[in-house]
Amino acid sequence: MKTIHILATAHGTDSAEGRAAINLVRVELDDMLRAHGGSQHTQYQVHEAYVDVQSPNVDEAALVLPKEELCVIVPILLSTGFHTQVDLRRAAKNSGIAQVRIAEPLGPDASLAALQRARLEQAGWSPGAGMVVQGSAGSSRQDGREDMSQAAALLEAELGEPVRNGFVAAIDPKLADLAETEQPSFASPYLLAEGFFAGKMRRDIERVSPGTTVAAPLVNSHDTASARIIAACALNRVMEALRN
Repeated sequence: MKTIHILATAHGTDSAEGRAAINLVRVELDDMLRAHGGSQHTQYQVHEAYVDVQSPNVDEAALVLPKEELCVIVPILLSTGFHTQVDLRRAAKNSGIAQVRIAEPLGPDASLAALQRARLEQAGWSPGAGMVVQGSAGSSRQDGREDMSQAAALLEAELGEPVRNGFVAAIDPKLADLAETEQPSFASPYLLAEGFFAGKMRRDIERVSPGTTVAAPLVNSHDTASARIIAACALNRVMEALRN
């Protein structure tokens, strides 16, 4: 039986709730890979890693993996950007692993838009509520910003209502400026879990548009079903990487 190592790499956060939510995603991914590997005579081992805030960082985690066994670095990140294009590639290059592949990020993906809709509905949204603003973290890279705009287009198709994306980071168009101008009834975080950006998104919108209801991030630590959706995306990215 061959072994494939899966380096499930998240951003990292100081939020205890955010950490628990990402851990739940990793547990669900491990369960899915065990079931998948049983029919393929393959053993998958899932390892945790981070690009910021938490340990082990992805460089450290990659260095200690067996050099002769295949490794797939899968980003538990919603979009491409500096972390996927620089951090993960550096870790792969410096790892010394003979066969290492880097999977694509989780999104954009229609299943994530469906999960955003579920969070909006939990917050009271219903069809006819009008334009929704989507808050995404932001990226220093154009391809990352394009991914977040594509996620907004997928959410618009899911809702059947106009959706405009704004960035929580100091990148135009800024979410706070968009919310102040549009005064939407609802805002949807394109964020995996609680953490710095989720908190900032709520504070920014409360400051400029207090009538806007902000839905919850995609995953919380008490909702296995949402973690399973994210894990299924990650599983798809792993399998794509192995086929290429």
